[in-house]
Amino acid sequence: MADRLPTIWKIDPHTQAKHIILKRYLDAWLPIMTRWHGRVLYIDGFAGPGKYQEGEDGSPIIALKSALHHKASLKAELVFLFVEAVSERYLHLDGLVKEMPLPRNFTAKTIHGKFDETVTGLLNYVDEQKVRLAPAFVFIDPFGFSHTPFTLIQRFMTNPRCEVLITFMYEAINRFIDHPELPETYDALFGTNKWREVVSETNPAERRRRIHDIYKNQLEAPAGIKYIRSFEMIDSGNHTEYFLFFGTNSLTGLQKMKAAMWDVDKGGRFQFSDATANPNQPLLFEAEPNYALLKKELLGNFMGKEVSVEEIEGFVLASTPFRETHFKRQILKPMEEARPPQLKVILAKPGRKRGNFPEGTRVKFL
Repeated sequence: MADRLPTIWKIDPHTQAKHIILKRYLDAWLPIMTRWHGRVLYIDGFAGPGKYQEGEDGSPIIALKSALHHKASLKAELVFLFVEAVSERYLHLDGLVKEMPLPRNFTAKTIHGKFDETVTGLLNYVDEQKVRLAPAFVFIDPFGFSHTPFTLIQRFMTNPRCEVLITFMYEAINRFIDHPELPETYDALFGTNKWREVVSETNPAERRRRIHDIYKNQLEAPAGIKYIRSFEMIDSGNHTEYFLFFGTNSLTGLQKMKAAMWDVDKGGRFQFSDATANPNQPLLFEAEPNYALLKKELLGNFMGKEVSVEEIEGFVLASTPFRETHFKRQILKPMEEARPPQLKVILAKPGRKRGNFPEGTRVKFL
């Protein structure tokens, strides 16, 4: 898909929603990573000009400001690499970054080049030096689907402390999937030729699901990412524009990203639509999570079993769309108080109050 935008353009609602997710996550990620590592890396692969038409910050400036204004004291070395291929945007971003006063432990470098070529050079250098890449957060946010080969994601994720946030441009990918000149590009994008099985699929919903799942399965298997979540961005015509894929090997990372995504869609569908965006209102939904669905998932996994609240929390976090804060008060408490009870407390600390489930509590789903 061609990028025909000018140097600076008007921001759209789903980009604002994406930036909310990015900022919320970085606010949580930075103090965790800098506490345990002496050097941390942030890579923005399609950095853009740094600002939008009405002065809104682009992702590189959001990342820098998140670190600069963080309430925690970030003592580690923070390295920001912003890669931009379009000359005018690179120059605009470079000017903005150079104007920002940075502390001595911050390094911010803008690079004029293509993402795949630039990052391949970086990773080759790391391999040649026989060292391991610093823990990194890699934001891959293209306009289309060129210059984003799957092999690069695999190479990043050989370091278990790397994480990726990928804009998977579904609309463009779906539109050109049967183009006779693009099979090799798609093989590189997906890291497999399984996408070819979808070309003949005529049902739009099934086609979307299959394309999404092929990419997700690639992130899980060849790339070896333990925890993956996707967030669907829908345009004003109610069509899927892209999926935002997050991948991490850290359960804490998954917890923080889910919190960021739930901030944007409080109904828990992991979805944002331009069609519902009101420019005069914050880009946050106020819907209630579907606790009935979570209860159904808990019963399906734990019915008749004795389990600890820690086991339940781990299941909710790693195996459902819900947050770890969604099950005690909303699910377990009503089940214990039901008549007849649907839940029995098997083991608890002395003095436990009914409806509370502190650490160490064991329950049985009846």
